[in-house]
Amino acid sequence: MDFIKKNESCEKFYSVDYDKEKLNEILEKLKNYNYTAIGKGEMGGVTNWPATEKNIKRRVTSFFNACMHDQNATLHPETIVRHDDDYVSYEYSYNKLPDLYDYIDLIVNTQNPFKHKRLFKNFSDAYICFHWDQIVLEGLLNYANSPELTNHNSIENSESSKEEYDYKGLNELYIETLKCFNFNLIAVKEYLKEPKSVNVLSLKK
Repeated sequence: MDFIKKNESCEKFYSVDYDKEKLNEILEKLKNYNYTAIGKGEMGGVTNWPATEKNIKRRVTSFFNACMHDQNATLHPETIVRHDDDYVSYEYSYNKLPDLYDYIDLIVNTQNPFKHKRLFKNFSDAYICFHWDQIVLEGLLNYANSPELTNHNSIENSESSKEEYDYKGLNELYIETLKCFNFNLIAVKEYLKEPKSVNVLSLKK
């Protein structure tokens, strides 16, 4: 894998090696860190419906079941909200592994990058294809800022369940994960500084 780190003065190019065997062991451990998360969705075309509350809920339920039938997700009908005849929003819950699992899975099992497109929703498909190593490694490194390591704000269960979640164990697995990677510096590209303009008249005595 390749990785580029940029700052104001230069770009540093790295080749990246990783311990695949150890990462696979971490993947197995991460399977014990699943939790119930809350997702949000939208459905357009409300103006095309007979807009009774009952009919809207029925249509959203059918739409949701058709889209999410294989993802073990549960729609929460009480969260269905109609917005100015343009679209309907809703919430649902689903069983989720930490994003750390997905990043490692993508790296060691060379998964299709679009399998976990939600991780890279801010990037175009073309950018994902051409900068795959970069965005996956950046995502893994930036996981240090993930709320999953401290507080599952989206967890559906009670406050007591949040307290019982093993955040310490997940943090330790993240540290173990980072130790599996070696970033080997192979080149540095320094940026040319813009020359300062000189007033030649001020140089005359």
